[in-house]
Amino acid sequence: MQELINKLISEVGLNAEQAQKTIETVMSFVKSKVPSALSGNIDAMFSGVQATVKESSYADKAEDFAEATKDKLEDFAENTKEKLEDFAEQAKEKLSDAADKAEDFAKDALGKLKGMFGNDDKKEGTA
Repeated sequence: MQELINKLISEVGLNAEQAQKTIETVMSFVKSKVPSALSGNIDAMFSGVQATVKESSYADKAEDFAEATKDKLEDFAENTKEKLEDFAEQAKEKLSDAADKAEDFAKDALGKLKGMFGNDDKKEGTA
């Protein structure tokens, strides 16, 4: 980083404190634009240490994310299945109740019709 400070002093005309503050501002800005996993690499670049990207850590993070997503989807599917089964059972009960009421209504209507036209239970031919 000292090399960059010297360059800012000689080429831009900043004093040492201004050059230092400029570098810190640029570092902060760059770190805000990259994933947090890379911020250590930014620090390393500006401190003069060669930055290395640890690809295995990204693979591990991706695998962890995939596993967490899979778990959440499995939980969602199980909860949805249970809710659908409950809904189906309630629907079955309500349809059964409706069928019973319809049957009672039909029997009542038939009874009233028989009452209006006479009882069909009388023996035919007795007039």
